[in-house]
Amino acid sequence: MPDETTYDPRVVLQRDKYFTLRPRPLEDWLWKQGIAPSAERVFWLHWQEGMRNENWCSAIPLKQVARRCCLDVSTVTRCYQVLIGLGLIRRADPGRDPANPFQQATAITEVRVPRELVVELNQHPNRPRAHPPTRTAPSAPAASNPAPATVAAPRRELFPGLSMKERTRALGALRSRMSAAERRAFDEASRLHTSGMAFDEHSQLDAEERATVLLFLEICSVKPAAPAASAAPSTAAAATGPRRLTVFELARLRRDLQAAVEPAAADERLREVVWSIEEGALRRFQTLHAMRIALKKIREGVWTRPNRMPPNWARGLSVPRSQAGRYAAQPETCRTA
Repeated sequence: MPDETTYDPRVVLQRDKYFTLRPRPLEDWLWKQGIAPSAERVFWLHWQEGMRNENWCSAIPLKQVARRCCLDVSTVTRCYQVLIGLGLIRRADPGRDPANPFQQATAITEVRVPRELVVELNQHPNRPRAHPPTRTAPSAPAASNPAPATVAAPRRELFPGLSMKERTRALGALRSRMSAAERRAFDEASRLHTSGMAFDEHSQLDAEERATVLLFLEICSVKPAAPAASAAPSTAAAATGPRRLTVFELARLRRDLQAAVEPAAADERLREVVWSIEEGALRRFQTLHAMRIALKKIREGVWTRPNRMPPNWARGLSVPRSQAGRYAAQPETCRTA
């Protein structure tokens, strides 16, 4: 006879159906704000979609949000105003839909964590991490000349037994004891994510404190992956890969370009600016700085087509390549949101 719990709907829900993921500190913070349940529904919908898209951004039309949250469109609009006021979301208007200039493209919504919650985040307990069970290797037969075994040295822990705030204070105390030259070298190594720095000959830090500083830099350093033996040597730019603008940055850039140039030339300018920022001359600047440089040149009428830009270069400008097909900017009727 089959087990009767197999047909229990509670067991089916627990075993086979999807669950929603809601961080407990963020959910408690929302409850303390006393916002309407409708606003919570809208926020958690964008949270789940942003987490699924792996960039915390989503593009869902108003009508679809209202249908999935069992609300009307006017209620969703008021919920957006409440959530923006609390700093829980940020919305960017990407301008008109390129496929239909008479319709507004769907706004990009980015979920955010309020500053008040970020400050007290370390006060909330962490989940216990499950350690994989250790498997005992079968004993091999003894050889006449066994090879010496190589045992990896255990990695030192930075400031063991201290909390995050105490570690920050201890690191700040070490930095305050450095000389001006050592402090500049430490800041430069932290900014470039390198694993070493030079100390003065008569440094005020003893050997153990210098080792602690180097251990911190080693933890924060970015170590490039070792190239394959058969791979051909490549440049540093090819190793790191081209930059990719986020959905939110693309939406903001499209909106600003539509306000700066004629609608007929907006798509071509967007393509040129995106190539210049991701693979061209503007790649060496920070993303926001590069966007401002391009927009300034376009407004002043001195922008030209980037050098060495392929004539037929194109990529999905609504979502990144890795996320193409997950969601697209769907047109909806122009309205205030």
